[in-house]
Amino acid sequence: MRAHVIDRLVLGMWQANCFVVGNRASGTAVVVDPGQDGADDVMGRLDALDLRCEAVLLTHGHLDHLWSAPDLADRLDVPVLLHPDDRWLWDNPAAGFGAPLAGLETQFGLRWDPPSERLEPIADGQMLPHAGLGLRVRHTPGHTPGSCVFVADDGEPIMLSGDLLFAGSVGRTDLPRGSMEQQNASLKRVVVPLADGTRVHPGHGPDTTVGAERSTNPFLRVL
Repeated sequence: MRAHVIDRLVLGMWQANCFVVGNRASGTAVVVDPGQDGADDVMGRLDALDLRCEAVLLTHGHLDHLWSAPDLADRLDVPVLLHPDDRWLWDNPAAGFGAPLAGLETQFGLRWDPPSERLEPIADGQMLPHAGLGLRVRHTPGHTPGSCVFVADDGEPIMLSGDLLFAGSVGRTDLPRGSMEQQNASLKRVVVPLADGTRVHPGHGPDTTVGAERSTNPFLRVL
């Protein structure tokens, strides 16, 4: 992704990675997975980078990745892109913990009643037009039914992997509607064919490469 910006913020109690991915030439960007109480930090980072956000992208619907999406979408006047198989988590993020919606306010002090008119569906293979970044959606169910990664190859291949792949590990599948079988299939179908030099920007923890994970990650090596 030559001439592009990939800037990371680590947000909230879950230490989730949020990425501002920008195009220096056009001065535009997307925000990926804005987590807990992240709206002000993201707005400040966009200002510091002199970038205008065109969309909020969600790799999946877990609360640690979508917490600030409604607030940011309203403040920036942009759509929120989420795979429809995770719409159930947008409607009730507490369901990701197997809890009722009221549990969000009780446990986290969060009143969740987001407007859904900004929500837009994404599909496997879709090329996103936002910011001219050449990001393509790959549907990778397993961690959640609607989990997706965003990949691009413009001389410097990247993957925004959400909670599919981490440095040395993969996403957990023991939460509601998770599936280890589906996740292994997603890793084999989407990640294994990528070039070793593909830079991986995960939903938690440090960056890595597909090559490093292919040779050292025990969950990927078995595939």
